Amino acid sequence: MAVLIPDVPVNCPNSERLVYERLGRELPDNWIILHSLGLPGHETKIWGEADMIVLSSHGVFALEVKGGKVSCADGVWTFSGDFRSYSKYESPWKQASGAMNTVRDQLQRAAGSFKDVLFGFGVIMPYTQFTTKGAEIVSEVLLDKRQFRDTLGHYISALQRHWNGVCLDKRGKTYRGLKPDEIKLARQILRPDLDTALSLGGYLTGVDERLLQLTNEQIRTSRRLAANPRTVVRGAAGTGKSVIALERAKQLSADGKKVLMLCFNQLLAGHIRNGFAGDQRAATLEVRHVHALYRDLIASAGLLDSLAAEDSEHPEFFPKRFPGIAAEALCTRMSEPWDVLVVDEAQDLLTPEHLDVFDLLVRDGIRRGCWHIFLDPLQNIYGVETQDLVEQRLAEGAPAFDDLFENCRNTRQVAVQASIVSGIDLAVTGAPDGPQCQVHYHPNADEGVAKLETILRELFDRDVPPRDVAILSTRRWENSLLSGRTEIAGRRLADPSNETALRNGSLLFSTMHAFKGLERQVVIAIDMEETGDAKWSMLHYAGLSRARGLLHVLVPAAKRKSYERQAENFGRRIQARRS
Repeated sequence: MAVLIPDVPVNCPNSERLVYERLGRELPDNWIILHSLGLPGHETKIWGEADMIVLSSHGVFALEVKGGKVSCADGVWTFSGDFRSYSKYESPWKQASGAMNTVRDQLQRAAGSFKDVLFGFGVIMPYTQFTTKGAEIVSEVLLDKRQFRDTLGHYISALQRHWNGVCLDKRGKTYRGLKPDEIKLARQILRPDLDTALSLGGYLTGVDERLLQLTNEQIRTSRRLAANPRTVVRGAAGTGKSVIALERAKQLSADGKKVLMLCFNQLLAGHIRNGFAGDQRAATLEVRHVHALYRDLIASAGLLDSLAAEDSEHPEFFPKRFPGIAAEALCTRMSEPWDVLVVDEAQDLLTPEHLDVFDLLVRDGIRRGCWHIFLDPLQNIYGVETQDLVEQRLAEGAPAFDDLFENCRNTRQVAVQASIVSGIDLAVTGAPDGPQCQVHYHPNADEGVAKLETILRELFDRDVPPRDVAILSTRRWENSLLSGRTEIAGRRLADPSNETALRNGSLLFSTMHAFKGLERQVVIAIDMEETGDAKWSMLHYAGLSRARGLLHVLVPAAKRKSYERQAENFGRRIQARRS
């Protein structure tokens, strides 16, 4: 399935819509089709427009689509179809040629690598059998009613063969198609990522405003979410699950649906609420920390005594007993259900008891309601038996499943270093290059603090703002390397919930567990005594993957060999995947 931008064409003839949607279904996954591309630099017009531009491994092709009857008299072309008729002095081939030349000029001005790329054009008449011959009619690039039932992939291949033949005859050489990275680059040059760029920093940190551009894979996932009322989206850390979840929730809210988005992390829920405050698209969207919502439900049903009677330290409290009382509360005091339920970081919530609550929260329940669940299968904290029960329960709703593999959060260096230390592999596909990440060994706690201070001062000296840095520990502050210290490198330490202090220059300190779902440009991981211990792998994975651009890991010197074994194991995993 090729990527269509926009997903759904607006105010276009039915013939264009038919061709556009078939292109999306029938062309390869990494190809992109742009609809109604404005051409301000058109070679003959003040403002031109291309019906469709195909960016592909075969080349770049401008397509002109004409529906209904086509005729020409005294140099005036008349097109009738889709309940309207209009005339032009240009033939469809002239229109397509002009669009092709303008697109070629724009791309080649922007990047020299496009100079040996194949450019061509085609004309599609899905409802007409067109057999007229003429000097300005290039029948070799025409697709009319006679062949329209054939796959459009064959038509694009025919365009490639024709235009390469023309180039060979006229210029003595053949031209190549676009490479995968050139397809993405051409898309950004021709149609900058405006309608597919989502602000992530504002939602997740409440401080920074950055744009995260969705990959083709994530755009396709967003499209499938729109087409399916119930979906399960799976992906490793950094693959954009939270971004897609939030955008889908906002889209549904904009459509007038009453939407509940649940987050396992309380800080994440708060940051998301702050991020869309005042956004009219999110007027009917409610974002809640799941346990805070449960407590409110229990309180409204008068069952707080039942909750207080439970031992919150018991291993069954969060997976079973807390949601069990919440479900009882919903049965005791029924409230108006939400039209849609969106659950982020759902791997922490997938037990039968939590599903009982979800079933009551969403209109028509899990079996027939509208819900979207996002999870990281690598962070599953429950056993196989529980996982099987959950999968059976979700299967009752016949959800569509989607898997994300491209990393849109971390640089390749961060992904590799986090994979080495944790022993759980982050996605590397699609991750851009960044600065080299470092592991620092320290013989004792005092040397560890000194090393941390040196790293921080070097970052600040290199114009990295304190707001872009997070110190993450496997332990609470009182048990960490920074126990007893309220500042370091001239900056006071602040909890991620203290946004006022962070805005005023304080330095963020958090446990890795509390920081799940959040992120920073730079992460410094401390208290890594358990490096190489499988029981700590999931926590290290969740914590280190919070770094977007740069990761520093402070490891006790006594654990150097443990880290080296982790690196060797990572190398073996890479080799096994290649062989």
